[in-house]
Amino acid sequence: MEISEFEKKRAANLIWNGAENYEIEPGFRVFDSDGRADLYWNSIVGAIHKHYDWEKLEKFYRTFHEKVDQTAYESLFWLAMENCTYLREKDVRPVFPYLRREYARNKLKSLEGSFALEDSAGQRVLAVMHGHFRRALGENEGLPDVVDVKLLDAIELGGELDTDQAIEKIADTLETFFTYRRPGSKLPEPKRQERNPLRAWFIRRRKKGEAGNAGPVRRLAFGYGEHLSEYGGAVLDQSHLRVSFAKYTAQTDEGLQEYITNYFGKPLYDAKTIEQMQKDYCTGNHRDVRLHFTDGAYDEEMLKQGFAGKMRKEAVAQTAENEKAFQDHIAKYNLSILRLTNKIRNSRLMRMDRQQVKSNSGRLDASLLWRGLELQDDRVFRKILPGDSGNLTVDLLLDASTSQVHRQPVVAAQGYMIAESLTRCGIPVRVYSFCSMNGYTVMNLFRDYDEGGKNRNIFRYFTTGANRDGLAIRLAAGMMKNNSAEHRILIVLSDGKPNDAIKMRASSGVYKDYAASDAVEDTAAEVHRARMQGITVLCVFTGDEKSLPAVQRIYGRQFARIRELDLFADTVGNMLETCLRNI
Repeated sequence: MEISEFEKKRAANLIWNGAENYEIEPGFRVFDSDGRADLYWNSIVGAIHKHYDWEKLEKFYRTFHEKVDQTAYESLFWLAMENCTYLREKDVRPVFPYLRREYARNKLKSLEGSFALEDSAGQRVLAVMHGHFRRALGENEGLPDVVDVKLLDAIELGGELDTDQAIEKIADTLETFFTYRRPGSKLPEPKRQERNPLRAWFIRRRKKGEAGNAGPVRRLAFGYGEHLSEYGGAVLDQSHLRVSFAKYTAQTDEGLQEYITNYFGKPLYDAKTIEQMQKDYCTGNHRDVRLHFTDGAYDEEMLKQGFAGKMRKEAVAQTAENEKAFQDHIAKYNLSILRLTNKIRNSRLMRMDRQQVKSNSGRLDASLLWRGLELQDDRVFRKILPGDSGNLTVDLLLDASTSQVHRQPVVAAQGYMIAESLTRCGIPVRVYSFCSMNGYTVMNLFRDYDEGGKNRNIFRYFTTGANRDGLAIRLAAGMMKNNSAEHRILIVLSDGKPNDAIKMRASSGVYKDYAASDAVEDTAAEVHRARMQGITVLCVFTGDEKSLPAVQRIYGRQFARIRELDLFADTVGNMLETCLRNI
């Protein structure tokens, strides 16, 4: 198996993102059997850096070196740390449960109930991993008899443990179920069995062949682990990774801006405009955040810029996937557009009731004659005029964080259907997505009010990074104030899980995570502020049952929950009907 430099860099970037720290040196990276960086495991490794003392863990990890069941100990160590780290991250990073389930499904499919390895320890570990990821999928009952449930229970560490407690628990488990003895242990060392030297030489040769030229890479129960340290292999120089990413990390403002540009597209505004917008909007809870506005424009040179260029290529490719998914169900989508258009149009007609106004012509109103005599006001007649739907604009804001990664074609289609329906009704609409990465909140414009023919640009929707909903809504409301419409509606497509790596800094200087209830309260405050400015804020909710309380706290009753795609037009249409009737 060969691991390319690109995959090594990708693994490092996943770890840095998971750790929320671009200064760490990734000491361990994970790849699949094809040499590709494993999305879930490298994100977990990064999160381990975030929550635990890596030096202590590495020191403990070294005690496995040259032990009889070294690979088994290493595999169980990572399974234990995966479980406790996942428990800490799952509520603040909504994408983790999805990534874990996807990994579990794929891994279990590859096992197909077979636990045949070359030694009994390896067989037990693989069986435990099978049980662990069966549990991750909610399949707690009916585990195969080969799964040692007591070992499985012991290795699934809780999220409440600190580094020392986790190490102690893993060491106790390995001593109880295997022949491991920690340094200084009072337990007697197991007697070594006489082994055929020729067989031992053959095994070493075979394992060396498995690693190929990839460096210190060893096969573990869950994938291939590359140890970038003296432990288990020669020291691997990481300087080429640090150099290649140096201009894209927080080491220089210019380098980070260049990375964001290559990743998302050229900026819409000049540096002076952005600087002023950051002064206007990046205050309070968002004072440490930067802004990037783009319409996704790029050139060929940008596609060659390392990892960021690679991600830009993937974003471009996602457009084709979104369009194909739409075409595969075009009859259903077109029917939804037709139904939603009719609902919006009917709502507008209801507002077009005839009204009686004073005029200088029409039917004479005797009660107004005095105005003509005393005030020289010639409007002493009554005229019946057709109603007016009102001067109305709609902004559509799509959550483009990684938690939506498995729904990209669906969200793109939903955004397109709403925009197309509004366009057919003659209502100006502006559509953009938002996400957060490396301290930047990125606003990606798909079409503006006067670009009715560009609704298909919404299929450029792609997901990455986190989501700072409060700042995105603040930005949207601020930009909407600049238009001259009498009535303004903001519709947010969201799963109701605001979460960002950049912390909130209170006026007292205390930092809090932008996650969970704190992030929900910040977003709710921004929605309230927008409504006080005369903007109607609605939500099309795409999340699960657990996020309902958060959505209700943020948007009150003004949200529509999409339970089934077939009900999309009716659900959104009913929400818009109520809104248009009240404005």
